[in-house]
Amino acid sequence: MQSMRDRVAQLLVEYGGNVRKTARELEITPKAVRYHRDRLQADGELNIKPLAGGRVEDTAARKEPLPLKGAVRRLILTCAQNNTLIHEGVWRSLKTLARHYRADIWVSTFAYNKNAYGQLAVKRGTAGHQDELWYAPEILPYVVDERVQLAPGLVWCGEMNIQPTAANPLSSLDNYTRRKSGIFPHVKVALQSVPSLANESAKMNYTTGTVTLRNYIQKKAGQKAEFHHVYGALLVEIDDEGRWWCRQLIADREGCIQDLDVRVAGDKLRTGCRVEAITWGDFHTAHLDPGVRRLGWGNYCEHRAGPNTPPGFLVEVSRPPEEGNMLDVLRPKEQHVHDLLDFYARNHHDRKDPHRMFRRHVEGKDRVEDEVEEAARVLMEIDRPWCRTVVVDSNHDQAMSRWLRESDYREDPLNAVFFLRAQLAQYEALAARDDRFHLLEWALRRYGAPERVRFLREDESHVICGDIECGMHGHLGPNGGKGSPQALARMGRRANTGHTHSAAIFEGLYVAGTSSKLRLGYTAGPGSWSHSHVITYPNGKRAIVTMYSGKWRA
Repeated sequence: MQSMRDRVAQLLVEYGGNVRKTARELEITPKAVRYHRDRLQADGELNIKPLAGGRVEDTAARKEPLPLKGAVRRLILTCAQNNTLIHEGVWRSLKTLARHYRADIWVSTFAYNKNAYGQLAVKRGTAGHQDELWYAPEILPYVVDERVQLAPGLVWCGEMNIQPTAANPLSSLDNYTRRKSGIFPHVKVALQSVPSLANESAKMNYTTGTVTLRNYIQKKAGQKAEFHHVYGALLVEIDDEGRWWCRQLIADREGCIQDLDVRVAGDKLRTGCRVEAITWGDFHTAHLDPGVRRLGWGNYCEHRAGPNTPPGFLVEVSRPPEEGNMLDVLRPKEQHVHDLLDFYARNHHDRKDPHRMFRRHVEGKDRVEDEVEEAARVLMEIDRPWCRTVVVDSNHDQAMSRWLRESDYREDPLNAVFFLRAQLAQYEALAARDDRFHLLEWALRRYGAPERVRFLREDESHVICGDIECGMHGHLGPNGGKGSPQALARMGRRANTGHTHSAAIFEGLYVAGTSSKLRLGYTAGPGSWSHSHVITYPNGKRAIVTMYSGKWRA
């Protein structure tokens, strides 16, 4: 009969020196195993080689075929934690939505809580003897724990095992998928724009949200992660040309999810549902992108020089309405406009640059009043009787006030009359101690801006859905500093902002991109701008929709 000493030696060699596994197998204490191990090593009878491995290449991505001609493929991507039950309401809603869209559901698994599961707290399939590590049986048929190229510019990083307690799950992953955008499974919802060269679209990295319940170690890191735990998934749409669009599918506590005008709660699904609000990417009317103008709200009139147009004059060219534009499909109760006025005609950054000012003159864009009139026309274009327009006080809108404070009308005869009218209105408001006077509103009302439009003042709050602040542009940070998504997110207040032109989701802060052209005179070099807009649903959940390649969805 084999002695205990010999059995310990045999199992230690088999398990690569793992004391706990050996103790469990022999049903003795780890202390007893270590006693025998030390005696065996002292006598030279035990030579344990450490487990080793490795590979030459990094993880390769399996390539999914593109949809057939004229077809669209949809995927719902999420993640699940080990030894944790699913949120049944969320799971039912996702399956109902998948049936409606004919979408595939993919779930990436991750392991957490090393104290409880020891070496088992690794990715599925990366270690042996994972008998104590289990996953909810509902998700097992949908598990995709590998790297997959969904489209030529988009990769599903299902092999990732990011701890749910990570404060910023996308940190250090900017170049993980090289130039392709990446989708990373994680319980926190995040989005990060990564700079790209001028001939490339902005790269975006996403996280997914989860379908499993909160299950954290009740210490600081775990308690913080519990607060930022999000039930939901990421919807990916891919067309036959390899173009793709992503949207967040965020569930409320009952599991109700809305995606654009589709709302699903468990097994029930409704279409034609309105959204609460659209926060458009910054307008910058002088540089408003024609594609965004068409896809966003439909018909418009473009002013351009014709072949027989006299110098200095423009003609109006009508464009047909774009069917299925965002505004008329989603029918928001409100729409929020940031940086409505670019103030390109007399921007303070360029006033002392003779080359740039001469270029404005050649383009016929050096008359402030023309830019104001065009901004008023844009407000009329987006005006709908069922939607309230809110113009958020922004740094470019404030440039007109700076122009009145710093410029001399005597050196600018082209704009002298408008300058003096605006200056008089400003001084009359100061004399009357009218703290509600708003220079941009005064100017735009003169050119027919609809009365329904509300102009927010600086630091004026505008809250929707109970606690989502929509009155911040994003250029003002705490204590007079410059604004940034990271700084504003520290307030602990959910908010929709603009300003950066780069779409982002950072904890409770959603940042819209821009509605302007993606490349302007001052944006040389790599850039992260995108035509992205924030959609807020009646239940307070949000998504970011990005216009790309002439579409805002597949």
